[in-house]
Amino acid sequence: MQDNAVREIPITDKAGRSAGGILLVAALLEILAMAHHPSVGTPDIAQAALQIVRFSKLAALIHGVLMALMLLVAYGFSEFSLRRGLGRPLIRAGAIAYGTGVMAMLGAALVSGFVLPDLASLTRHVTAIDLQINEQLFVLCRVLNQTCADFAVVAMSVGIVFWSIDLLRDSGSRRMVAVLGLLVGAIPAVALLGGWLHLDVHGMTQVSVLQGCWNLAVAVLLMRASL
Repeated sequence: MQDNAVREIPITDKAGRSAGGILLVAALLEILAMAHHPSVGTPDIAQAALQIVRFSKLAALIHGVLMALMLLVAYGFSEFSLRRGLGRPLIRAGAIAYGTGVMAMLGAALVSGFVLPDLASLTRHVTAIDLQINEQLFVLCRVLNQTCADFAVVAMSVGIVFWSIDLLRDSGSRRMVAVLGLLVGAIPAVALLGGWLHLDVHGMTQVSVLQGCWNLAVAVLLMRASL
């Protein structure tokens, strides 16, 4: 005899408030961390290598913090997805897209915060050949970072749009959050695909602020048990 009973994960108001609080704090700290993101301020390859070495510890710290905060935000959205119902196709698709984006963004952070500084610290910067090789390696790191970041932002945007379409069926504050999510999801994805947005430090900060608005809105819904 087949057992049709489905064992569900317990959902409590306390768990929702906790996840909402974590999401709220992590969203605010992400924006703060991006404001302290180091950047290279010279096109000269030798000077750029020295700058990268000089702020390598800061880069590792900032990117390590950002990676931890991204995972905390993902935890908040896992609670959001459970409350909306993973049986809903849009919620499940949103969770897959957003989670894929988080994994890609972790890859971008690893390249920018750890691989590139270590590469600059371990290579020679003396002869013209050294500098030529270093320039090629730095370009490779930049391409890897930008490719991962571009894909991540688009995937996370798609996830937010899916979740927002599901929320749009509701009324009141949930519908308002849905409209915000549609804008937050569409703007960076369209800007990237259209070539109007480049994910340097300034562009990534803009995306973080925009997504932070959605994160905070969802955090409030979780803390109010309004899902």
